[in-house]
Amino acid sequence: MPTYIVLLRAVNVGGTGKLPMAAFRALLEELGYKRVETYIQSGNAVFDASAKPEKVVVAIVASLEKLLGAPVGVMVRTLEHLDAVIARNPFAEHAAADYSKVHAAFLAGPAGKDAAAALDAIVAKYPSRRDRFVLDGETLYLHLPDGAGETKFSGKGLDKALGVAATARNWNTVLKLWEIAKSRE
Repeated sequence: MPTYIVLLRAVNVGGTGKLPMAAFRALLEELGYKRVETYIQSGNAVFDASAKPEKVVVAIVASLEKLLGAPVGVMVRTLEHLDAVIARNPFAEHAAADYSKVHAAFLAGPAGKDAAAALDAIVAKYPSRRDRFVLDGETLYLHLPDGAGETKFSGKGLDKALGVAATARNWNTVLKLWEIAKSRE
């Protein structure tokens, strides 16, 4: 049975999208997923399911919308995908120095054709920040040496630039989710 990593977008952030992780675990278990484990209060879970990733996304989206009364972005990845994300991190040397300065944004699908140019425009618009990015398939790697608090690589502006919804996690969270998933092999 495949292991999946699910990342929710915009839950438990800024007072909106409140979803206790106990309720999220219960929802995933009600969907029939096995060995459900959540990690921190920002909508991360690891579980086993026999369904294909596309069906898992549809089921979770529908269940969360019913529970919360509003749509929630859901990104599902496999252990193999997280292996590749970790192996391809262009900012690995910075991550080793400070996990909080490196992030991976997981996209809901392929970025739009103008995404790289739109991301370049964000960088150019804020020259006092030293933010850098690498767009690689359905992952946007971010190096934020001035911290994530003031970055413009977030929220609806990031979604607009990418042409698709995204949710970011700091490198420590990426590694912890990978570790949880890997421990199931």
